[in-house]
Amino acid sequence: MPNVMQQLFVMNMESMVREYAAYRTFNKSDAVINMRIPRPILDRLKKLAATQHVPYQSLISSVLFALANTDENKQ
Repeated sequence: MPNVMQQLFVMNMESMVREYAAYRTFNKSDAVINMRIPRPILDRLKKLAATQHVPYQSLISSVLFALANTDENKQ
């Protein structure tokens, strides 16, 4: 059974995915990135994406979107 912090993270992930999906409705992605990450991290991201029923690349994009749009970064 997941602990409370894991449950909060998953709940926050659900809202990030929803917010990113709404953003994508009106904004087209026009840039491509290529990055290397350790296989265990990618495997965990894929597993998390599966629990959220979203493609793992959309999950990664939603995390980056949320990070770029934190209150600290808004100007």
